[in-house]
Amino acid sequence: MIKVIASDMDGTFLNDEGTFAEKEFQVQLDQLKDKGMHFVSASSNQYQHLLGHFKNISGPISYICNNGALVIDERGVIVGEEIIDHPVLRTALEYLESEPQFAGAEIILVGRNGTYCNLPADSKRFQASQYFYENMQSMADLKLVFDSIYKLDITWEAGGVAKRQSDFNHKFSGRLAATSSGMNGLDVMVDGVSKLTGLETLLANWSLSLDDVAAFGDNGNDFEMISAVKDGFAMKNSAADLLAKVDQITEKTNNEQGVQQQITKYLS
Repeated sequence: MIKVIASDMDGTFLNDEGTFAEKEFQVQLDQLKDKGMHFVSASSNQYQHLLGHFKNISGPISYICNNGALVIDERGVIVGEEIIDHPVLRTALEYLESEPQFAGAEIILVGRNGTYCNLPADSKRFQASQYFYENMQSMADLKLVFDSIYKLDITWEAGGVAKRQSDFNHKFSGRLAATSSGMNGLDVMVDGVSKLTGLETLLANWSLSLDDVAAFGDNGNDFEMISAVKDGFAMKNSAADLLAKVDQITEKTNNEQGVQQQITKYLS
């Protein structure tokens, strides 16, 4: 029996407009609570941004933020936190600055107390990124940021990420790991951290296992989670490389409330 539903947000639970069927989900969340089930928002986004999606929803939601680097349970309590060591962070920033293939990257540091970007505050890319990150600050030198950092968000306007990801992971093996963000970029966390590890932290607190979970995603950073749980689904609208690796595909896309449709089945 499924007792936990974990869903990625952008491209999965949310439609392309960044919204979902709120009234229907409120009913579902109430039913999940009554049945002793849990809903988990599992995203690469920061906690404050995820809270904004559910500002009109009342009820218990747990959050896997920053691809698993920050985990917050239904009580709003931090139950998992993975901070990048500052010397490692500095080395990574120096590497990104020095290697030609990483030139032109927008780099965002996602921290405990704020977010910090290497682009001018009046640039279009900076302003577009503010949709995902609250109170983002422009910094001339990110090496001067001394906040506790959960994640680096690295994006490019052009060029693929596969080779960049491979080269970065080879360089920082055992220290940091880059995963595709699905937006022509990479998310970098402490090596070994993922949405799956965040989910495992919550499950341990609930005395549940991966066999109790249904999970949904649409991109590479969801693969570990959806491949490990009992019922793992790639969205019908998922990236081609994910669709090729996952057995179960949702009947509906994110724009057709594919996740909420599946939740209804679990509740019936």
